[in-house]
Amino acid sequence: MARPRSISDEDLLAIAREVFIRDGAGGSTRLIAERAGLSEAGLFKRFSRKADLFLAAMTPSPVDAAAIIALAAGAADPRAGLLAITEGALAYFRQVLPMILPLISNPLVGLDGVRAAFGDNPAEQLTTATAGYLADQTRAGAVCCADPWAAAALLIMGAHTIAQFEAMGLHDHAIGSGDVAAVVDALWFGLRPPDKP
Repeated sequence: MARPRSISDEDLLAIAREVFIRDGAGGSTRLIAERAGLSEAGLFKRFSRKADLFLAAMTPSPVDAAAIIALAAGAADPRAGLLAITEGALAYFRQVLPMILPLISNPLVGLDGVRAAFGDNPAEQLTTATAGYLADQTRAGAVCCADPWAAAALLIMGAHTIAQFEAMGLHDHAIGSGDVAAVVDALWFGLRPPDKP
């Protein structure tokens, strides 16, 4: 009869993720096993290669674009909806970029390995969902958006860039919510000069 596992895969991966985020791909499997209450051999029975453990621990959860758009749809107005989308995208990117960047830079995984494990690009999913929201708002007469996809791409790329800069240590590792609102307002108000009397 097989001995019951002393730690769940989920808890083991959480421990490995902490080590890999702190120490990079060179994080010690011995330390991971020790923190998990396993032998290193026991760890490698679950994950036959360190690269497999690294990929499993560092592959982030998929984005729930539908939930983010649902928050926007429930907002008081489209401007508040765009702020909800941008904040939701930023929160997601803040969570996943510390995991994705080490994966991409690891020669055993790389960008192709991330794409294979991750599936659909979350930035593209968020852009497509946001473009749908803007198209719906345009049809309803609540906004005037000539190109919903381009406007959506600006917002999502902005959120992604903010999170990436924060991960690199810029903005003192966090940009304030007022600054996020300013990004949304730059799109909302546009770049047109004011009407002349």
